[in-house]
Amino acid sequence: MTPKINVLRATALAVACSVLPIQAQAFLEDSDARKEILRQREDLKKINTRIDSEIKNINARIEVEIKNINARIDNQIEQLARRIDAKADDKKVNTLFTDLEKLRNDLRSEVAELRGQVELLNIELSKSQQKVEKLSNDLANESRRTKDLHKNIEDRLGKLEPRRQIIDGIDYEITQKEQKVIDEATALLKKKDFANAAKAFTTFLQRFPGSDYAAQAYYLLGSSYFAADDCKNAIPALQTVINQYKIPRAPDAMLNIAICHQDMDNQDAARSTLEALIKEYPDSSAAKTARGKLSAPK
Repeated sequence: MTPKINVLRATALAVACSVLPIQAQAFLEDSDARKEILRQREDLKKINTRIDSEIKNINARIEVEIKNINARIDNQIEQLARRIDAKADDKKVNTLFTDLEKLRNDLRSEVAELRGQVELLNIELSKSQQKVEKLSNDLANESRRTKDLHKNIEDRLGKLEPRRQIIDGIDYEITQKEQKVIDEATALLKKKDFANAAKAFTTFLQRFPGSDYAAQAYYLLGSSYFAADDCKNAIPALQTVINQYKIPRAPDAMLNIAICHQDMDNQDAARSTLEALIKEYPDSSAAKTARGKLSAPK
C-alpha cells in the first residue's frame, strides 16, 4: 500500500470521528411551581404596599398632632400673656405661671403618648419587614426547589425520550438505548480498535435497522473496515451510504471505495468511481483529491 493511501486512510478516520454525536439538553417547566412563585410575589407586593400606606398615614398623623400641639401652645401662651397684661398682681401672676407649667406638663404627656404610638408603629413595621424577609427567603427556596424539580424531570425524561442532535447539518433523533450502543462503538473507533468498532456498528444496525442514525452508522462501519484494510467489507457498507442515504459524507465514502479498488488492483473500477465522484460532487474536497489521483502519473 502506498504512503498516499495511508495518509488518506488516516484522513478518513479523522473524518469519521468528526461525526460523533453531540447530545442536546431538554427543558421542562413546572406550571404549578410557577403559579406558586407568582402568588408569593403578589403577596410580597401587597405587604410592601400596606407598609408604604401605613408609613404615609403615620407621617400624616404626626404632622397633624404636631400642628395641633403648636396651635394649642400658641393659643395658651397668647391667653396667658393677655391675662398677665390685664392683671399684673403677684398672686395672679403666680397662678398664671402655675397654669403655664400645667400646660407644659400636659403637652409633655401628649408628646410622650405620640412617641408611644410611633414606637408601636415601628414595632409593627419591624414585624412586617420580618414577614417580607421570610417571604423573600421562601420565594428563594421555592425557586431552588423548582430548579431542582426541573432538573429531576429532565434527567428522568432524558433516560426515556429520544434526543435530537445535528450532525453534518442533518437533524437526528436517537433513543437512550441507541445512544449507548453508538457511544460504545465510537469509543472503540477513537481507540483505533477497528475490528471491534466494526462489530459494534454492525450490532447497532442489526438492533436498530430503522434508526435515524443508520446512515451515519453505515458510514462509520465502512470507515472502520477501511481503516482496518478490510476493503472487502468496507465497500458494501460505504456503497450503502451512497445508494440509500446521500448524506454529506457520501463524497468521502466514494473516495474510500475508489481507494479500496486501487488496493484490490481493480483500476477500472477505481477510475470509474473517481469520475463519478467528480461528476456528482464537483465542489467537494473529496472531488479535489479524486482529480489529483486521476491526473497523477501511472
